[in-house]
Amino acid sequence: MSEVIHHPRQKRRRGLLLIGVLIVLVIAAGLWGISVGAVAIPLDVIVNTLFDLDGEKQSYIILRSRLPRMVLGLLAGGSLALSGAIIQAVIRNPLASPNIIGINAGAALFALGLVMFFPAVPQVWMPLAACVGGVAAAGFVIIVGHYRNLSAIHLALIGVAVGFVFEAGVDYLLITASDSESSAPMIWLTGSLWGRTWGHVAIAWVPLLVLSAIALMLSYRLDLIALGEGTATGLGLNVPRQRMLLLLVATLLASVSVAVVGVMGFIGLMAPHIARRMVGGSHRLMLPVAALVGMLLVVLADGIGRAIAPPIEVSAGILVALIGAPFFVYIMLTTASETES
Repeated sequence: MSEVIHHPRQKRRRGLLLIGVLIVLVIAAGLWGISVGAVAIPLDVIVNTLFDLDGEKQSYIILRSRLPRMVLGLLAGGSLALSGAIIQAVIRNPLASPNIIGINAGAALFALGLVMFFPAVPQVWMPLAACVGGVAAAGFVIIVGHYRNLSAIHLALIGVAVGFVFEAGVDYLLITASDSESSAPMIWLTGSLWGRTWGHVAIAWVPLLVLSAIALMLSYRLDLIALGEGTATGLGLNVPRQRMLLLLVATLLASVSVAVVGVMGFIGLMAPHIARRMVGGSHRLMLPVAALVGMLLVVLADGIGRAIAPPIEVSAGILVALIGAPFFVYIMLTTASETES
């Protein structure tokens, strides 16, 4: 009996210990990311600069270039991971993610359209345009799925089709644009933190932190939904309304992230799966772990992209895709084998 009583407490302690380890890894990855690039910076110089200590400093490179892109990578990585975890739980499909159901493509199309058709518009409007695109894509998928009563796999397929349509719109805008107009958007669409400044952090940190806090507060509702619609309804949960609220939060998280760092499609797919393998399916613990894993993936990808062949940078989104594609195949194979058994 005592083992049964203490088991949840031990599981909670292990989860908190894992969160602590992940926080340390994220900090270490961030410091390493700041140190690599066209100009290598020793750790002591980074510490002197960040904490304004006596000794050698590199204020311009660290404070104006690498630190803001690291902060933005943390915000976007955590937000995309939370978005993917919510979508997988609500749709009850392990293959679902912001990219799979078309949110990323919709957000990219509207943000790109704003930049190319209204270049004089301030950057602060980009997250709003991306949110409109993401909501449009997700809304279409959700409405079709609701009225046609589609299964989870069919809902994902509809999302893939919607994503292709929006991606075709992105391709059309890039093809019809001049070289000077399309060069910067092309880099952005690969999922790059190149050229990100404190200005980008300023327009993203408030909505992303607020939405992330909302997602974490709603984690217990994901656990109720996972029990099944009948059980959740019996416990007093308005399942359709909560699904819409959770999907809206997930859509906005992904859309704002796309607006500032471009498309990193596989973060929302990989991070929740990795977190689920670490701590199980309880969303109260799984969501913060997924967010930290997403942060770690983006910061490491950005650092590796700058360390491969400086001063040339490989976009973080490209490196994430190279890892994410075989990971997606692995998920499909394991999901199919579990279904057959």
